[in-house]
Amino acid sequence: MRFLENHDEQRIASKDFATDPRTAIPAMVVTATLGSGPVMLYSGQEVAEPALKSEGFSSEDGRTTIFDYWGVPEHQKWMNGGKFDGGQLSESQKQLRDFYCRLLNLSSSSEAIRKGKFYELQDANNLGKDYDQKHVYSYLRYTDNQRLLIVVNFSRDKTSKPTIQIPREVRQRMGLNPDQFCTYTDLLNNTPPTEYLTLNLPPLSAYVFEIKPKGN
Repeated sequence: MRFLENHDEQRIASKDFATDPRTAIPAMVVTATLGSGPVMLYSGQEVAEPALKSEGFSSEDGRTTIFDYWGVPEHQKWMNGGKFDGGQLSESQKQLRDFYCRLLNLSSSSEAIRKGKFYELQDANNLGKDYDQKHVYSYLRYTDNQRLLIVVNFSRDKTSKPTIQIPREVRQRMGLNPDQFCTYTDLLNNTPPTEYLTLNLPPLSAYVFEIKPKGN
């Protein structure tokens, strides 16, 4: 099982750790798509729970206690007095929760993520002048029926504009004709297909492209 938060760790949105919950976006996409095992979201992570205040058995340490009678206030905003409709969430919290919903639905329904093979693209792109290996990470997940390209940008403030290279032998390994043009459809962000892999990666962004031979 893979996760970013649990009861022993400081919350991503806490002032003791990242503060900005958006920093989890690229990391969570990698967490949910790199392997085939289950993924855990710790209670309130999807609505940026910061774990404020001091609990009975613990100081104010950015963690959500499991040892006290203690609430998870941001999650309770989503519960909204039993309506469970997110009525008390801010617009930014609603957007963050929508990201987590889209990601988990994709990772649980995608054949390539659930049981596909893995191929990392760092070595194939490390000589690209616009490929910043310190912040950009890319890899493939694939089966005979589905091929995915995952690309994330971990930088908080830098936009990257790399051209992703997928080697000919890797295209063949995935069952593609390396001389045939393909389309790339971002399943995570629901954007129209493109025929190009020259990407614009804003800070803290993530993409899951489905690769299909053009015309299919």
